[in-house]
Amino acid sequence: SEPSFPDVPDSGYGSGGDDPHWAYKYVEYAVQQNVVAGYGGGDYRPEETVNRGQMAVYIARALVAPAGEGGVPAGPAEPTFPDVTRGGEWEWGYDHVEYIAAEGVAAGYRDGKYHPEYDCTRDQMAVYMARAFGLAM
Repeated sequence: SEPSFPDVPDSGYGSGGDDPHWAYKYVEYAVQQNVVAGYGGGDYRPEETVNRGQMAVYIARALVAPAGEGGVPAGPAEPTFPDVTRGGEWEWGYDHVEYIAAEGVAAGYRDGKYHPEYDCTRDQMAVYMARAFGLAM
């Protein structure tokens, strides 16, 4: 099948011109499960850093896969975190942040905020994954 994103090709990526992007099969699987989508221009931007807002979207969609976006429940009327609200800058991730918070996957910082603008560090990613998917410790 045709790759979903031109910047994550199934061929022509490696030095010999015939190797797929190393993450091709994983990205395509995540697309098929309705977990990820590309940017407006059609690229995936595989080298771009993910922030905590984006990670909330990925994890929430993964928890309801393959239903994807339509399976993420609506958040409560009152926000859990003052920096992720309906009508605010991070409204696009409101339902996702609320869902993963309710599921015990992610929590806020000591200041009571979620801080969706912060980069999602590798240690945070490990916590998100372990909590979301009940990985044995």
